[in-house]
Order: sequence, then structure tokens, then C-alpha cells
Amino acid sequence: MAGDNREINHSLPIHYSQNYLINEGLINRLLQQSSIHSSDEVVDIGAGKGIITKALLNRGCRVTAVELDEKNILYLKKQFENEKRCALLFGDFMELPLPEGNYKIFSNIPFFITSDVLNKITQAKNPPIDTYLILQKQAAMKYCGAMETTLKSLLLKPRFNMMIVHQFSRNNFSPRPNVDIVLLRIQKRNVDEFTIREFELYRDFICYCYKNNKVFPKRIFTYRQLKELRKRHGISNYQTSAITYEEWIILFKCFLQYVSDEKKSQVTGSYKQYLLQESKLKKQFRSRE
Repeated sequence: MAGDNREINHSLPIHYSQNYLINEGLINRLLQQSSIHSSDEVVDIGAGKGIITKALLNRGCRVTAVELDEKNILYLKKQFENEKRCALLFGDFMELPLPEGNYKIFSNIPFFITSDVLNKITQAKNPPIDTYLILQKQAAMKYCGAMETTLKSLLLKPRFNMMIVHQFSRNNFSPRPNVDIVLLRIQKRNVDEFTIREFELYRDFICYCYKNNKVFPKRIFTYRQLKELRKRHGISNYQTSAITYEEWIILFKCFLQYVSDEKKSQVTGSYKQYLLQESKLKKQFRSRE
């Protein structure tokens, strides 16, 4: 996409201002510590005034910079109009087709679209091979399951390694945020944990268990199966947030191998129900803006 300046749908209003990263030296250090190299194609979502785009170009990358604010895009055009390795896209990232080849993402996204951006890039047919997103610390911890296992982290972990790689000072941004900000790395796994069909069932299984919380073990597993899980793997606490990712994999493999088709059918469709509920919650939230 680099070198192709164009406009896409930009009808969505910006309800929240963005906290712009202002420390150029810090960006360069973070890029040096990252997996991003001069041969990479990199997408910068919410490019703002172009501080990350500029650092990526200086590193030798081909950059696609996406920006929804009209004043910012005019500023970016003046700054990068002669840069052939940079494509400026004026519009909504959620309507942008992702690159077809290998690409990476490094960006400071508007915080109010965090879940939308993560859903798009992790559910894409061709997700980025590596992603660095500047996020609110609370959201980042939820997605990588840093303090406790979360539903969002479990849905991503079979296909992505996630970790917080840097915590920013609030003075690194303008305007200064009133929350802690971190850099979250989301790295695509080289080998999938499951087949496509197993992964679909895994998502249903996880969503069903979280929806039913402590009652799910007895609804899915027999007393004998639960006894074996405790004896062989030491799993006895079935509070969903207390079960580690590794233990969830054990539970799911037991579910695949030993649970009857009748019981398997009761979890089918749970992931779609979860997405529908999430969509309703987002609509309710936005209607209050």
C-alpha cells in the first residue's frame, strides 16, 4: 500500500481526542528494541501528527499511515508529500482492507477504538505478523491476561503471544493522560495450537464456560472426569479467572476427547452469542455519547 495516497470513508465523528506521543527519542528506542526492520511494511493507525510515521520512515520501512482527522491529514500531506515509501489514507481504519502480504503494525491508536482495532487485526484472514499498540494499561492487561486470566486473553492466546513491553511516563503524551499507558506487543504464533475447526470449538467452549462460570464443570464433565482432572493435573478450582491458560488447554483437550457429542452441542454458538452481546454493549455505550 505504500506510495498510494487516497481517501476512504471518513464519515465517523471523532468523539474523543487522542493523546499524542511527543517523545521522538523514545519512539526510536522502542523501534530499535522491536522486531521492525527496514524491509518491513508497517501500518500506523491514527497517525496524528506523524511522529511514529516519521520514525518508521527513518528506519527504512514502507508505511501506511491512517488518519481520520481532517486537519491532521492535511498536516501529514505537507510533511510526507514527497515520500514515496509512505501511503496516507484519510478515513476510518475499520473500513480499510488490510495488506495481503506480510506486514506489521506500530501505532498509538485512539483509546476508544481499542477493542474494535484488536478484533479487526486478530480476526483477519491475514493478521499482522507482529503488532505494537500503545494502549491504556488496564486494557492491555485485560487482553494479555497479565494479572488474571480473562476471556479476551483466552480467545487470543492460541494464535498470538501477548506481552506488555514498555510502560510510558504520562509526560510522554500531549495532552497528558490521566491513566497509565503501555506498549502491548501482539505476536502471531508460527504454529497454530489447533486446527480451524478445533479453534472454532475452543472459542465456543471458553465463552460457554465464562458465561456459566462455576457451574460449567458439572454441566460439561462427569464426576469421574473431574476426579481424573484433579488427580492428573491438579485442577480443582473452577473459578474461571483462576484457571491458567495451560489448564484451559488441558480442559479443552479433555472436552474434545472424552465429552459426548450431546454435551459438545450445548456449547455450540456460544462465541457468536458473546460477539452479539459485545455489539449490543458497544451500541449502548455509543448511544450515550
